[in-house]
Amino acid sequence: MSFADNLVYIRQHYGVTQEALAEQLGVSRQTISKWEANINFPETDKLLMLCDLYNTNLDDLMRGSVRIANVHDTELYDVHMNRHSKAIAAIPFFVLLGVGLLIMLDASGFPSNLSTVVMFFFIIIATVIGIVSGLGHTEFKRKHAGIDPRYETDVLDRFGRRFTTMIAIGVGLILLDVIALIGFSPEHGDIVDLGFTTFHFDLFMGPFLFVLAIAVYILVYAGMQKEKYDRSEITYIAKDGTVKPGDPRAKTAAELKRDHILGCICGAIMILAVIVFLVWGFLPSLGDFASSGFDKFELKEYIRNGHGGFAVSWIAFPVGGLLCAVVCVIGSALFKTNDELIAEARKENPWVKVEGEEPAAGGRADPK
Repeated sequence: MSFADNLVYIRQHYGVTQEALAEQLGVSRQTISKWEANINFPETDKLLMLCDLYNTNLDDLMRGSVRIANVHDTELYDVHMNRHSKAIAAIPFFVLLGVGLLIMLDASGFPSNLSTVVMFFFIIIATVIGIVSGLGHTEFKRKHAGIDPRYETDVLDRFGRRFTTMIAIGVGLILLDVIALIGFSPEHGDIVDLGFTTFHFDLFMGPFLFVLAIAVYILVYAGMQKEKYDRSEITYIAKDGTVKPGDPRAKTAAELKRDHILGCICGAIMILAVIVFLVWGFLPSLGDFASSGFDKFELKEYIRNGHGGFAVSWIAFPVGGLLCAVVCVIGSALFKTNDELIAEARKENPWVKVEGEEPAAGGRADPK
């Protein structure tokens, strides 16, 4: 492809008009038109500005194919993000799987110390997956700092339909799981009597957590895929009034600081969730409480009946996740600028009007 072909592709790819590109480069629209017609070529400083603005290199822009480079970026990014999404979704899946096995093994009379080892085996798997995937994701971003994936409209439309389906399936599984839990919960004691058979209620908690693990996997994977297609991690920093074209929207230093603060708060919440999980889980195994007036075995039975142990302490993780969601919702609302609030209001309701602005094309001004 020639420089002219590459320039036309860049404009169409990013949805930029000749007038907008001319304004970004500090030239006239006629100059852009002459470049695209192969009548003349830009100076070196303008070429470098084009490369910076549209994340390409000089060789691809002048002698190669920007289209092929962008397709390669998208394929590379897509493969990596699919793998990363599955890994992140697998972390809560294995944690819930381990807790479910712990409860079932305890109810089956399996030695509690061995059932705890089984649970921690799955937690170790989740931890290793998280570390490997997190470090790999960081390394991928470092190696491909200038990557600029772009998805076609039909691909985004297909994902939009899949995303809705995945969210509906995940939420539906959780609701069915909760209904089954309520239905099988015995009114008295721990024995479930179905008429033709009886079983300990904790044996049902295992399948309950397995289904919950599948539902959480689907929801987390769907969220990660949405971030992939939104390219949420690719951020352009607005500096000196210069804003990168296209999406995702550039962020100011204040917005980056807001994201960092919210991320730190959520990180602290999840660390506390881990502490609660471990302390509350190991509490039944501690014999030091006998000196406080509790018999060790009475304390273990007290906790086993719903007041502690790993069979209960896993609740710290979903509670921590919900608290993080609450912090992000409240925090983002508190830190949003007026322009951001107006933009979001318009996105939710296109009929929102700002006082003093001109009516949209084809519309008419409100009567006085």
